[in-house]
Amino acid sequence: MSENFNGKDYGDYFKSLEERLSKNVEPKITPRKPQKREKRGIYKVISLKKAVLPIAIITAVVITAAVVLPKIGKAKTDTTDESGSKPSGSLQTAEAPEPIITYKTDSEVAEIPADNDCEAAIIVNTKTGKVVAQRNPKKRLYPASTTKVMTLLVACENIENYDDTFTMTLDITDPLFVAGASVAGFLNGEEITMTDLLYGLILPSGADAALALAEKTAGSEAEFVKLMNKKAEALGLTDTHFENTTGLFDSNHYTSCYDMAVILETALKNPVCKKILSTKRYTTSSTSKHPEGIEFSATLFDYMYGTEPETATILAGKTGFVNESGYCIASYGTNNETGNEYIVVTLKNSSRWPAFHGQIDLYKQFAK
Repeated sequence: MSENFNGKDYGDYFKSLEERLSKNVEPKITPRKPQKREKRGIYKVISLKKAVLPIAIITAVVITAAVVLPKIGKAKTDTTDESGSKPSGSLQTAEAPEPIITYKTDSEVAEIPADNDCEAAIIVNTKTGKVVAQRNPKKRLYPASTTKVMTLLVACENIENYDDTFTMTLDITDPLFVAGASVAGFLNGEEITMTDLLYGLILPSGADAALALAEKTAGSEAEFVKLMNKKAEALGLTDTHFENTTGLFDSNHYTSCYDMAVILETALKNPVCKKILSTKRYTTSSTSKHPEGIEFSATLFDYMYGTEPETATILAGKTGFVNESGYCIASYGTNNETGNEYIVVTLKNSSRWPAFHGQIDLYKQFAK
């Protein structure tokens, strides 16, 4: 996996993260060296005779218009500062959009076995781009916390410094407590790094982390959701619309198995997203509220090891559940012999165990 994605180099980030995970050292990223601004030219004042003054004025106006007007036009679309970096307030997704992922279907596409009670499912061989098996792949369903795969992707594309911190507030935690949402456990007044928020978003499926990331990177959840929908549009998704960052139920918040597979595959191309989605255990940095950090375990691997399919290994993914969505899983794995890579998405299983056993059985049967 390349350490570059959308023009960002994550090499230093991974070196510091691996050092921290192995030695319990807080991650540090080498700061960017500020570029020197070019010196502006020095203009001399020239004394002109009265006879040539009108001509000089007209000439000056023409030259000024030729120089200034193109810059004004450029300023409307250029969001970079003089050093060539995006200003901190600029929140754009990929400047050079990656190719849209599409999956091929043919007469060989199998049906999902009847003993899997999911409402919809898809298995994709990502090396060939072919759908191996499916059921209602384009049906719009509620994704629950699998939503957070898109939240993770958009956050990673907009975070400028992973050492930045966010201070948790009661405005975030109290409504989530009332809603019964899953949380990472960050406390009011706690200063949390972006890295810890990202792990808190995915492993324990923390809605508090989701809202903190949204507020930090976009100013509010509503503005962040606009970025999520913009990303969905850029990926060519036709059956996806987001209303929040957490996956809490909203009748206008939906996706399909096909679209979720595209979202997950796109996230896996981002090295930071892939690292987080495949991590089983993680402990956050020491803070005044949690001197020993908070230990997270991934909801995906809380109920399986990932090696149960025997011929394949489930390596990464995200789970989700609200009453309206049933149990949802979006996962990624490989065949142990062929090295073929697969994404398996199942939406609206009746309960937890049919969802997990159903995923394992799909890998056994179709991950060749």
